[in-house]
Parts: sequence; C-alpha cells; structure tokens
Amino acid sequence: MADRVTVDIEGLRERIDEAYSDNPLWTELSLAQKLRRLLLDGLEKVEGDRLSKTPSSTSKVDS
Repeated sequence: MADRVTVDIEGLRERIDEAYSDNPLWTELSLAQKLRRLLLDGLEKVEGDRLSKTPSSTSKVDS
C-alpha cells in the first residue's frame, strides 16, 4: 500500500502549476503527480548538496 499524506497547499497552487510551465507535459499532470515530481527534485538536490559536502567527495592536491 502506498504511503499517503494530507498536505495544506494554500497559496502554493499557482507556484506548483508554474514550476515547470515551460514543459508542455507539465500541464497534463495531475496535482499529485506534480507534487511528487517537485518532492523528488527537492530530495535529489538535498542529497546532491550533502554528497558534495562530504570530505570524501572533495579531492586534495598535494604539492
């Protein structure tokens, strides 16, 4: 069974609809699909930022 949450999006509907408005397929997605895509994009950004801050991901050059 899928995990479900109730989310208050008051004041966000227009921003959600315009997030990827340059992509014609975006307008065909349901609100739930748009929210899922935005969540995934946000998570990927956070994970990428976290990985780039780990000491093992930065290389040191010895002189």
